[in-house]
Amino acid sequence: MGVVAFLTLMFIIGTVVGPPKKTATEPAAEVSPTASSSPSTVAVPATQPPSPSLTHTAAPVKTTAAPASKAPPKVPAKASAADRQAAAAILTADDQHYRDELAKGQSLLGTPAYTAWYQALLTDTRYMPDFSKADKHFTADNEPTDLIEQWRSDNGDGASAVVQFAVDGLSSDAPNAATRRDATDALAGLAKADADAAKIAAG
Repeated sequence: MGVVAFLTLMFIIGTVVGPPKKTATEPAAEVSPTASSSPSTVAVPATQPPSPSLTHTAAPVKTTAAPASKAPPKVPAKASAADRQAAAAILTADDQHYRDELAKGQSLLGTPAYTAWYQALLTDTRYMPDFSKADKHFTADNEPTDLIEQWRSDNGDGASAVVQFAVDGLSSDAPNAATRRDATDALAGLAKADADAAKIAAG
């Protein structure tokens, strides 16, 4: 075979078979010149502490206790009309006794008998037994304490004024302004005591 024929044969064989295929190789990934060589860090949000749960404390409920039933007010006992009137009569008589003593002293002013009257009056304590007699007409339950104590106060003012009259009446110029004032005070106190006795009688 000639050289020309050989070359022609090789050309034909090369055309049919084709050139050997190359194995495709994946090119290496190109690194961007702007990319950081260090691995990227993903920011992890800070862990937030759990919000404290709001605990609502219920307001204390006011309980209004039902008011205790009140017992009806105790009605004070009342003494009988006979006892009230008997006590009042004793007290009124005592008021009159000191009224009479005042009148007697006024009539004796400036006379020798005045001294004897004065001395007797200074020892006169009739109001004490009269108060006890009147008080015996009542019990601890029905005694009109306020009224009977008021009588004793007003009667005491009247009797004291009579005694003061007796003292002032010793003056050589009696009757004078002092004795007149004493007599007025005595009658005013005894009048109040009479009014107290009337209230006791009325109950």
